Amino acid sequence: MEWKCKYCGFITGKRAQLLKHYRLKHGSYTRTVPFPCLHHDCLCTFKSINSLKAHISRVHSNTNEGQREQNEAVKFCCQLCEFIECCSESEFFSHLRCRHLKVNQKVQCPYAGCLFESSVYSTFNAHKSKTHREDNWKMFKKEIVDVEITDENRECNLANEQMQTEDMGEVDVASEETCEIDFQDLKNQLEHNLAALFLKMQTILHVPERSVQEIIKQLCDIHYLSEPLLHHKVKMILMKYDSEMDESVVKQVITAVSETNIMTIFCSKEGSLATTKKRASYVSKEFPLVMPVEYIIDKDNKSVVYVPIQQMLQKLLSRPDVLDKAMSEEIHVANEYKSYVDGAYFRENCLLTIDEFTIAIGLYIDDFEVANPLGTSKKKHKMCAVYWVIANIPAKYRASLNSIQLALICNTSTVKECGYAKVLDPLIHDLMSLEKDGVYIEALGASVKGTVLYVAADNLSAHAVAGFYESFSVDKFCRFCIASRSETQEQMVCPGAFELRNKDNHDRQVQEVLKDPELGRTYGVKKECPFTAKLEHFHVVKGYPPDLMHDLLEGIVPMELSLCLSDLISKGYFSLETLNQAIRSFPYTFTDKTDRPQPITKGFATKHTIGGNAHENWCLIRLLPFFLGECIPPGEKAWEVLMLVKDIVELVVAPKFTEETVYFLECKLAEHRELLQSTFPEFRLRPKHHYIEHYPSLIKAFGPLSDVWTMRFEGKHKFFKKVFRDAQNYKNVALTLAVKHQKAVSYHLDLSSFFKPSVEMEKVSTVSVSYFPENVKRILSQKIHESATVFVASSICVDGVTYKPDMVVSAGTCSGLPEFKQITKIVAVHTEILFVCRVMSAWYHEHLRSYEVCYCDITTPLCVVPLSELNDVFPLSAYRLGGKLMVTLKRFILC
Repeated sequence: MEWKCKYCGFITGKRAQLLKHYRLKHGSYTRTVPFPCLHHDCLCTFKSINSLKAHISRVHSNTNEGQREQNEAVKFCCQLCEFIECCSESEFFSHLRCRHLKVNQKVQCPYAGCLFESSVYSTFNAHKSKTHREDNWKMFKKEIVDVEITDENRECNLANEQMQTEDMGEVDVASEETCEIDFQDLKNQLEHNLAALFLKMQTILHVPERSVQEIIKQLCDIHYLSEPLLHHKVKMILMKYDSEMDESVVKQVITAVSETNIMTIFCSKEGSLATTKKRASYVSKEFPLVMPVEYIIDKDNKSVVYVPIQQMLQKLLSRPDVLDKAMSEEIHVANEYKSYVDGAYFRENCLLTIDEFTIAIGLYIDDFEVANPLGTSKKKHKMCAVYWVIANIPAKYRASLNSIQLALICNTSTVKECGYAKVLDPLIHDLMSLEKDGVYIEALGASVKGTVLYVAADNLSAHAVAGFYESFSVDKFCRFCIASRSETQEQMVCPGAFELRNKDNHDRQVQEVLKDPELGRTYGVKKECPFTAKLEHFHVVKGYPPDLMHDLLEGIVPMELSLCLSDLISKGYFSLETLNQAIRSFPYTFTDKTDRPQPITKGFATKHTIGGNAHENWCLIRLLPFFLGECIPPGEKAWEVLMLVKDIVELVVAPKFTEETVYFLECKLAEHRELLQSTFPEFRLRPKHHYIEHYPSLIKAFGPLSDVWTMRFEGKHKFFKKVFRDAQNYKNVALTLAVKHQKAVSYHLDLSSFFKPSVEMEKVSTVSVSYFPENVKRILSQKIHESATVFVASSICVDGVTYKPDMVVSAGTCSGLPEFKQITKIVAVHTEILFVCRVMSAWYHEHLRSYEVCYCDITTPLCVVPLSELNDVFPLSAYRLGGKLMVTLKRFILC
């Protein structure tokens, strides 16, 4: 049988050799992602090689004792229940633990002559481990085991024993093959691993370079000082076998041992990794490093730091895992919008829609503060950064921070003084070349063309780069249409209501403004977009999607919460203290615990916003019905405004749309606008209210807006803030940040896998199918074929979404409404993930915009729900309120 490494092309005939290859080539000391199991039909992942070895020994030993037991037709009879089955010894013990010990039933030790008994799970395990470590089922009491061995079984047993002997010998054989090792390759690999460790310390763990150098120096000194101890130990061992051992022989052995120590070889004075300069030289030669380039853009030595995007594309797409995901085709379904390929703007792009593979680039532009924004350095070190992603990569992988690359970084003051056209010039020059000539991808043996698909940014940055007025007090403030401010107060955005900006009218307005700048306020246009001016396949009116994070979660949601909560408090339904106490004391679980909102400050009414970040506000609007729902009478208009905002948020963040759901969103927006204006007639709509009214048409243009929002891009700022804080280098901040980032990227590109495994399981145990109820056992038995066990995990992470027991998932529909189930067990069968769930009944509460759920009758059997059949991948939390169990959605479920 051949064993193949999941990361590289290494193939061996022995599993022990593959484990050794894993440890050396893909060792955990240089990894940041778990190890997957060697077996391709197993989803288990492990944090260390030792955990992986233990799992293989316990679960995948094809010649283990369990197989011989099954061939011998061993029948076990439980003395506490009706369990009588042919199974392995481990499966019988799993039965005792799961069926009896976990419910505190007293269990007698099954071994003959042993009087031990216990009702405590851990005590029983400890007794078996200490007392019966070397015992097997043949020593069980006669009333527990029944063995029938046939001649055919005996032959199988002999064959299995022979195979076991061969398999157990793998480790010894592997160790004997030392003479066949290419020691130069081994030395090079160890050098690379050590360099990777130092690089990880510097870029991932943020250990300053001077500290890394000090650690190396101290380790070398400690090794030198320990030589007398080594000398004494070696001398004692050699003299044990030869009392007349010559001292020179001892010295030769000590010298040989010292010279083979990797710290001595690579980190001593003459070593290749001894100094900062040598380590930097090694990384630049042996790691896929693309160094940033500093450009001086004006006579005052203002500079920008640019990372060549074409070189980065070559490095990224030279990896098979990245290239495979980038070349995966999104299937377009008529009247469905589930990715950018379903959007009208993508289908209108004549470069990206050709039959050949092309690269779609998503850009992001934003300013962020690396120093204390309240200190003496306020705004002095504020940076402007441009990030990018390969939009071809599916969204679930694109959301990883490792997938987000740095294109350009500079001081914000440089942008204000020199303008975006000059700052972005190096990037635009390379993008022009990408459109015209493409970038050569060695794996494909051809040049691949590409262009910018979209530029994500908050409204201020988007208008600044696109050439619109950054002040939203101008009459034509919208970058999507040419509506005036007064018109947006009187009329909602709907098809034909306002003239939309298009390529012709925008280009005409830009030319007129360039001739007469006074027309800028009339059109809302100030200058030409630098991307539009130079790129053939990008235009400003089709390239700047809205950002629902800033528009909704950090804009309208906190604004309207402030407006409506003030009104509800003034009517005496509750007090601010009551609300804050509910926020503080609410029993948050799972992800809600991480995103829990903060108490609202007393001055929120005068500020006209409650503040808070996007995650906190999203959580607050979701759980607000649980905080205040019982205090508010039905029909209260201010409450209905907030519930409509909740509906809109759930709809807008949905991962998939149809024509019907887009129209439903449009109706909700119209209803919200009408109710808001009738409830608060003196309230003037903000520009963001107008922007969200464009969302239905923009979903048809860009696809789901959660694919192009800035949420994940903003998470990238954290890396640079930490680098700046640890480096304490104020001389050339942009270059320092860019160099450290590129070294971190080279570290990740050098890893075995650029992406985390799609599935990560924790605390996996092997459980017999017989422990499950009859209907669950029947379903599992159809899937496991010859095996009698399945994997049960305490939690599982699939594409970044974590599932745990007691979480509620939606699967199935009833009368057009989603059905809910509560997870009791997480089961992995080969490569399929199954949830064993309790069935729930659900009723929708309009006033709370939530579902009341209850468990079905105790006689209702558990059900099995495959992960692929969930209505929505996001699991939910069930909260008990006033005797009712309530569930509220995170995003709209398309039934």
